Amino acid sequence: MFALLWQICAVIALLIWLCIGIYRAFLSPLAKIPGSKYTLFSEVYLMIQEFASKRREYIHELHKRYGPVVRLGPNEVSFTSLEAMKEIYSSGGSGYDKTEFYTLFKQFDTR
Repeated sequence: MFALLWQICAVIALLIWLCIGIYRAFLSPLAKIPGSKYTLFSEVYLMIQEFASKRREYIHELHKRYGPVVRLGPNEVSFTSLEAMKEIYSSGGSGYDKTEFYTLFKQFDTR
């Protein structure tokens, strides 16, 4: 009885993992952003690059290969354009000012 319950749980876990993979590969809004195929499913390769102190070089190579917008993982994207940086790191008068944490990103007296 216990073995059957264990097998059912394993099949359910496998189906959930498969559904998440299919969603990330085909249905996610980030699926259309260029990047290596393994970044659809896991951030493990990016973490390996981080631990090897090669994250910056790895991301730079991805940008050289795929362009100004690349997917780094299932939920992470990197941009190289100045316009994207301004949009991401400034409030632009939207009424939603950034907290003091963002003063860490201050460049040339501009947040």
